[in-house]
Formats: sequence, structure tokens, C-alpha cells
Amino acid sequence: MQFPNKYITDLHIAPSQVDFSNRLGYYETFRLFMDMANAHASILGCDLISLMSRGLFWLTVKTRISFVRRPSMGQSVQAQTWPLKPTSLRTDRCYRLLDKDGILAEGRTEWAVMDLKAMKLAPLFDIFPKDFEFNQEDFSIQDFPRIIAADDSYTVKNTYKVNSSDIDMGLHMNNTAYVRALLGAFSVEELKKKDIKEITVIFKTSAHEGDVLSMKEKSEGNITNCGLYFEDSKPSLLAQLVY
Repeated sequence: MQFPNKYITDLHIAPSQVDFSNRLGYYETFRLFMDMANAHASILGCDLISLMSRGLFWLTVKTRISFVRRPSMGQSVQAQTWPLKPTSLRTDRCYRLLDKDGILAEGRTEWAVMDLKAMKLAPLFDIFPKDFEFNQEDFSIQDFPRIIAADDSYTVKNTYKVNSSDIDMGLHMNNTAYVRALLGAFSVEELKKKDIKEITVIFKTSAHEGDVLSMKEKSEGNITNCGLYFEDSKPSLLAQLVY
């Protein structure tokens, strides 16, 4: 059986996907890319449900998304995603949104697979179909920026209590819920002024229902380094916003 090494689908930006600017939201872009990844993985036999039947679970390690032009509600777009050839314990997946005028957004996510019984990372040698030919086209996002944990120079912007709507089937905070909580610390006026061009998130320690997370930030020039931290100051999520 020949498996497609790139998943391509046509979409219309729905009302539930746009923010106050009537454009595809930042958080909603993370959700869209996650759903695209699972749709392609389902074709390849390694989606979330398939892996859980084997006692395995996909983990998002890092995600970086570049926003070129955010599409408006009702706009027709083409979505593309494809995995890169994995190392023994990590694999990357690329994403792209386009319209007739070119690239709208691009993203890259680093993934790993957790063995739920052993509670350690599982090797990836048999995750993808045998003899699967990985797509090797050039891609603009090659790596992830280094983001360090907050120090005393960071400001606590707000706190967020993890609630039931944040929890996924793994019984921890869904990876996109972190992005929603992080961006929710900014007002509409702040987000209008910032005009975010790139978001990188690095997942450190899972949060669970009832955890209280502090959003800490520090801005220098066109970059804000920030994150969500537990009450003992241990990071749950590290992030970088570029304007």
C-alpha cells in the first residue's frame, strides 16, 4: 500500500476559528495544525487512538509557528502537513497554510512517543509504516530558539487555574490549552499593538486540573520571552513571541 508522505486538504476558515480581528486566531492555528497532524497520522496508522491501543501516547515537545498573513473568516485555504524522518526518540512534523497569493503560515512541531506502561519515551523505528518514503522538501523553519526559564527580572502578568475544559484524554492539560492560557494574559489592545509574527512554545512539565500557573514575561525589542509556571516556580511551558 502506498501511503501519502504529505497530507493536503482544502479548508474554509470557520467562525469558531477567528479572533477579534476576524482572522484565524493564533491559538486556533495551533489547534488546526494539531488536528491536521492527527488526520495524516490516521492515514498512516499512527494517530492518537491507534497508538493508545498499543499503550503509547503522542507527546508534543516543541512547536514553532510563523504567521505571514492570517486568513479571514470564510477564506479558502489549502493546508499541508508532513512528517520528517525521525531519530530514535524524536520526530518533527511540518505544516503550511496557503492561499492563491502564497504562504499564510508555516509551523514545525517536535514530537515524541510515551510508553504509558514504562512511563518513558518509546523508540520510533516502527511508528510509521514500513518503507514509508518521507517528504524531503526544503522548509523555512529549520530549528527552535533557545528559551531559558524566568529569573527575577521577569514580571508576573497574571495567574491561570487549570480547569476541566483544558484537560485532554491523557488527563493533563492539552498542548493547545497552554497557548490559549498564555495568550489570554494579554488584552485585546495589547494583542492589536503586538501583531505577533511568530510563536514558539516548549512544553516542560504537564499541568493538571486544579494547578495554578503564573504567566511571567520579559520583553526586549520585538521579542517577549514568557512562560507558565507552577507555584514552586517550576516551568510548565516556556514561550517566545516575536512581533
